Amino acid sequence: MDPVRLVELNGGAMRRADALRSRLTRTALDSAVREGRLMVPTRGVVAVATASPRAIVAATVRARLTCVSAIAEQGLPLWGRVCDVHVATATGGHGPRERDGLRVHFARDCGRSLAPMPLPTALDHAGRCVGDRAHLVMLDAALRAGLVKGADLSAWTATPAARRDWLLAHCDPRAESAQETIARIELVEAGIPVVPQVYVDGVGRVDLMVDGRLALEVDGRRYHDGDDAFTRDRRRDRVVLTRGVLAARFSAAEVEHARRGEIARAVVEILAAHSGAARPSRTAHT
Repeated sequence: MDPVRLVELNGGAMRRADALRSRLTRTALDSAVREGRLMVPTRGVVAVATASPRAIVAATVRARLTCVSAIAEQGLPLWGRVCDVHVATATGGHGPRERDGLRVHFARDCGRSLAPMPLPTALDHAGRCVGDRAHLVMLDAALRAGLVKGADLSAWTATPAARRDWLLAHCDPRAESAQETIARIELVEAGIPVVPQVYVDGVGRVDLMVDGRLALEVDGRRYHDGDDAFTRDRRRDRVVLTRGVLAARFSAAEVEHARRGEIARAVVEILAAHSGAARPSRTAHT
């Protein structure tokens, strides 16, 4: 087998000895290193040349990415600033420890692999490091991508039981962005009825239907930047209003920088100002 393909299949980094046990010759392995197709982060370890900086850090200390670092490696969104590289090792200990830019999680099931920990395990480890909302953002995104199932949470051991129960009660695979997740949980915790991704006739899906009468959109730059998008969004709002539904928008940046409870308070004010608005009869959930 091609050495690069072998290392890719094993998560992007391997112990050299394990690579050689896989019927790979020393000549082939050394040639891949000389050609720059593989790198040597530390003695006795090889990694693909395209490995991310955090993956190289983990390989250098012969550990496995986990928690938020493994989740980011999957391309899933994080919430809040993450500085340390989170790694897992089987070497003794009970809880995460910080050292030299690393946050080390101790996990008995690490084995010899240097691949990132499986995503359900990484999400479990995140229960030790991040707040409830940041955890929910990652879980929503993983559920939407089909990378985990709600049933996976029953096997978690690192996340406290109360957090697991809270996540199960509030996770939703319909969330299409981290900002939608945050806006939704803001409203839920304020006791405001909210349903994600509701279909409105003539408009399509809206991010959040609040109290059955307010179409709340959370606009990120990726899909809402530029003149065409600006015009399209305003046209959608006008059509929503003709369906008897109120319309409001928050930018993704507003949600990201809002203080806890601020989004909910703004929505309460909108609903209160239009308390006489009739509830629409031509919407359907998707």
